Amino acid sequence: MKNQYFSEVCVPIQIPYGFRPAKKERSDFTFDREDRFIDYRIEKDGQDYDVSLDDNGQWFFFTSFVRDSLDELKLSRQIFRPPYLKNEELPLVDFMENVNIRPIYEGHDKAYGHSFALLDNLSSVPAFRQARLANYDGSDDPTIVKKIHYIQNEYSGKSTRFISGFETRSFATITENEYYAREIHLPNNARTYLKLFVYFSRYGTLPSQQMMPRFLANLWASAQSLNTAANPALYKQQTIDMP
Repeated sequence: MKNQYFSEVCVPIQIPYGFRPAKKERSDFTFDREDRFIDYRIEKDGQDYDVSLDDNGQWFFFTSFVRDSLDELKLSRQIFRPPYLKNEELPLVDFMENVNIRPIYEGHDKAYGHSFALLDNLSSVPAFRQARLANYDGSDDPTIVKKIHYIQNEYSGKSTRFISGFETRSFATITENEYYAREIHLPNNARTYLKLFVYFSRYGTLPSQQMMPRFLANLWASAQSLNTAANPALYKQQTIDMP
């Protein structure tokens, strides 16, 4: 699990076909209303794929990947195949083609993304690498913003940090806490927080009254170029020292 990157992605799509209601295992009290996202499944060749309908009538395709490098992580978010990537593995493109899901082009060729990494020591990871994770940057991408915005919590002596991307439709979570990673984040929070991020990014409002989502929304707002409503008392900044 360590030395790997996890990518939870979301793509706005056209109305899918052959979907059925998803089995709801428990109520999610993160959202202020149960109809903010209604989950469905599409079955193809014995495999289930996840789609959701938000309360504004927009459909989304959700899936996740495990990647071994930042370059692979970057490509996991690609929703169209441009000519310069004709020889690259683009798993999200292949997934959607296999299930006959058609993405909506909105001036952006990448999915919304929530990346994640489990670390031995968070403080040993330089800020420039944290920024690449949050922005889904590969090893050859230029660095434009020379700082990161983040919030951080501590539990049982282990740190977890949430880092905003800058106008990239993405953010990251990194943690030293293996229990949080395995039992809470990957099975639950990775997608829940991505849904909140997508809703906030698209509609400018947060569909939750819970404390942690509201901290996250303030963090996300702080990295939006046209949003000046973020409260700087609720997040931290760290300058990026380039290698």
